[in-house]
Amino acid sequence: MKIAIVVGTRPELIKMAPLIKEMKKRDNKHLFIHSGQHYDYYMDGMVLDIFELAKPDYNLQVGSGSHSMMTANMMMQLEKIILKENVDKIVVHGDTNTTLAGGLTAAKMNIPVAHVEAGLRSKDKSMPEEINRIIVDHLSSYLLSPTADAINNLKKENISSGIHLVGQTIVDSIDWLNHINHYDVLTKFNLKHKGYFFITVHRQENTNDLMKLQSIIRAIKQMTLLENYQVVLSLHPRTKKIIQENNMLQQLSIDKLLILDPPPNFYETIQLQKHAKVVVTDSGGLQEESCIVNTPCVTLRENTERPETVKCGANIIAGYQVENIMKAINDSLLKSTNWKSPYGEPGVGSNIMDIITERK
Repeated sequence: MKIAIVVGTRPELIKMAPLIKEMKKRDNKHLFIHSGQHYDYYMDGMVLDIFELAKPDYNLQVGSGSHSMMTANMMMQLEKIILKENVDKIVVHGDTNTTLAGGLTAAKMNIPVAHVEAGLRSKDKSMPEEINRIIVDHLSSYLLSPTADAINNLKKENISSGIHLVGQTIVDSIDWLNHINHYDVLTKFNLKHKGYFFITVHRQENTNDLMKLQSIIRAIKQMTLLENYQVVLSLHPRTKKIIQENNMLQQLSIDKLLILDPPPNFYETIQLQKHAKVVVTDSGGLQEESCIVNTPCVTLRENTERPETVKCGANIIAGYQVENIMKAINDSLLKSTNWKSPYGEPGVGSNIMDIITERK
C-alpha cells in the first residue's frame, strides 16, 4: 500500500507534521505532497524546520490565484502523481483548497480519501472553507474526527460509515514542542507573562471587507488603552498587503502595540498564546491552541466550527464590532482558566495511521 498525505498551508503543515513523521517512520515510500498554496518561508518552510521534516516528495508550487485556478491546477498535477506513483490512499486535512483538490482528485480516480478533522461545521456556507469541508467529508472513506460534536455533524448529514473519533492532531504538534530545545520567547519580544493580548487576523471574511477590518483595527486601538496590558499583533502577509494597499498602515502606529512582521514561527506562536492574558483571533487553529494551553480566546467572527471551545468555557465569539470585541475582552479578563480541553491526548497521529492502514 502506498499512502500520500497532501497539504499546502501553514495550519495544515503544523497539524499534519506529526502524522507525516509517523507515516515516514513506518514506511518511507509513502508520499508527502505539498501543493505550494503557502510558499513564504515564514508561512511554510519554517514549519518544516521546527518539526524536522524532510522536504516534500513533491511540491506542486501552485502559488497564488483564484480558488478555481488553484484547485484546478492542483488537481491536474495530483492526477499525474497518483498515476505515476500508484497511490492507493490520499490523506487530506481540514478545509483548504488543497484539501478540496486532493479529495476530489482521489474520488474521481476511485482512490479512498482519509479526511483528518472531519465533521467541523460553522453553518456558514458563505465561507469557502465550509464548502470545502462539506464536500470532502461526503466523498471520504475515512472520516477522522477530533470530537464528538464533529461526529454529530456528520450524522446529521447522513454520513454514518467510516467515522472514527481520533482527537485533534494539534495536540501531537504542541506535545512535540515540549521535546525540542526551548528559548525564552518573552525575553525575545520583551513581554511580561500574562501582561499582553496576542492578536492574529487573516480570514478573508475580515481582511476582504474593509468595514470589518477597520472595525477590528479600532478595537486594537482600544485594547492599547487598557492599563497594564501591551498588545501584540502577528501580521499575516495577506493582511499586511491589504492594509498597505488601502493606506491603513499608519493606523497601526500606536503606543503599546508591538507588530510582529514577519509573523512568529509555530513554537513562538504557541508560547505567545500560552503567556498571553487573552488571545484575540479569527483563526480556527488558534481557537484550539489557546484552549489547549489554557488561555482565554476572543474570536473575531460571527460563528465558529470549533463550538467545543465555547462549550468548555475557553472561547467567546465576538464578531467584528468594536463594542462586542471589547466586551468579550473584559469578560475574558475575569474568566477562569480551569476548563478541560476537548481535544484529547498525544498519540493522535499514530492512531490515525493505524486506522488508515487498517491495523485497527
